[in-house]
Amino acid sequence: MKRILSALLLTLILAASAFGLSDSEYLRLKKSNADFARADRNLTQVWKRLQDRMPGWAFRILRDEQREWIDGWRDEDARMYMEQGYSRAEAYTLATNDRAEYLPKRARHIVKEGR
Repeated sequence: MKRILSALLLTLILAASAFGLSDSEYLRLKKSNADFARADRNLTQVWKRLQDRMPGWAFRILRDEQREWIDGWRDEDARMYMEQGYSRAEAYTLATNDRAEYLPKRARHIVKEGR
């Protein structure tokens, strides 16, 4: 029974890591897909504006949340779009655009709540 559970767990881990966007895949996608590159530039610009305008304590919270998004939630957001029939490039573009739209709202909430 332990072997079966271990094998199942390993399979799930490998499947999840195979789905995620690695650093090299991210760079390739950025070079090969103009829409994704534009979405990524927009996200970077939004990020820089927030960094300039937010108190340091609030920006650190947002930065930590952004790292969590990149480490896993970005892939989940993209997976949702792929399940709707979008290509991998389109899905990551849409997820990135969604994030760029969400970040200013989240930043305002963090500052307003004082946490």
